[in-house]
Amino acid sequence: MSSRVTFVHAADLHLDAPFAGIVAANERVGTALAEATYTAFVRIVDVCIERSAHFLIIAGDAYNTADKSLRAQLAFHKQMERLAAAGVEVFITHGNHDPANGWSAGLGLPESVHVFPADRVGRVEVVRDGELIAAVYGRSFRKAAETENLALGYRREGAEPVAIAMLHANVGSNTDYDPYAPATLADLRSAGMDYWALGHIHKQEVLARDPWIVYAGSAQGLSPKETGPHGCLVVEIAPGGAVSVEHVETAPVAWAQLSVDVSEAATLEEVRASVASACERTRADAGRNAIVRITLTGRTLAHADLVRPGVLGELAEFVRDEEAAAEPWVWLDRLEDRTAAPIDLASVRAGGDFAAELVRVADDLADDNAALETLLGEICRPIATTLSGYAPHESASEFLVRARDLALDLLMAEGGAGR
Repeated sequence: MSSRVTFVHAADLHLDAPFAGIVAANERVGTALAEATYTAFVRIVDVCIERSAHFLIIAGDAYNTADKSLRAQLAFHKQMERLAAAGVEVFITHGNHDPANGWSAGLGLPESVHVFPADRVGRVEVVRDGELIAAVYGRSFRKAAETENLALGYRREGAEPVAIAMLHANVGSNTDYDPYAPATLADLRSAGMDYWALGHIHKQEVLARDPWIVYAGSAQGLSPKETGPHGCLVVEIAPGGAVSVEHVETAPVAWAQLSVDVSEAATLEEVRASVASACERTRADAGRNAIVRITLTGRTLAHADLVRPGVLGELAEFVRDEEAAAEPWVWLDRLEDRTAAPIDLASVRAGGDFAAELVRVADDLADDNAALETLLGEICRPIATTLSGYAPHESASEFLVRARDLALDLLMAEGGAGR
């Protein structure tokens, strides 16, 4: 190979996808969320053009559903035209969200756009100025729930200077994602490729460097779990075969989850100031619009006011309105109260009343994890039977502390113990 190969690796655009669990009544915020996946995609195309990329790889889930909206298809088509005009080829595989058997409006794509088949691994050569600079291999999902190990069908065919494979797959059995097109690193390595451009996992991650096996992550985080960077990768392969990978942020909206200790807050106004300060930190850290979920923690004198009916919701609404009006905006999606009333546990523990016995029992359970797990299982079993799919969202030790403090709060409200 006599010239450098530059391409952009993207995946999981999920055009038209909603933000999981978010209901933004604020018009400004709601509009930005509705446009976020489209904005992220336009930024990816901008990167391709600005970096003079030879081609763009979209490793599955360009769309959010098999029955993709006409708007999403028209927006996608427009960006394909932009890339064609700039001389950038595009390689696409279908994933579980946009399988090949989904609905299509039949919009004709430019000849520079290559969509890989679903019945076999396809191969397309990339030629510049009469020189073969790379070959790209790929296979699409035929249906959404693709459980076949598609990686086994990949094999480097010839003596091309650079071989790049793209695949939407769960490599390494990531339990946070559906086990579609499951494969192992050994499966991928055996194909003889120089770079594997993966999709499906929404977190950018380098699984290996010999050869390079990389998840680009999603272009825009779509749920509270998807904090951190989201964008595309600019990949350069030098004539000697050296590979460099650079992450470029494209998400117009960031996610954040914060725990705010309000132990020093004596009033609701001080709690409000702490929440506002946390929103400002989120804004500064993200450098763009952001959605934040905040959990209030600590033993605070403000606890009694926070647990009054309606107070927490009104506090969240007040802060939300202020932060949504700022630039960039921060949307306080959820404010959760995990505070407790001030208690001198040492004093309670040293007493001789029921509260002291309760604390000692909790201490014993905290020291016996097996007994604690057994107790929690017994408590949760009837709930799980009634509510299919129920699972505790906290650890056993967190449940124990919350249960102990709640019981103490009730006891103290009746008799003033430990204050």
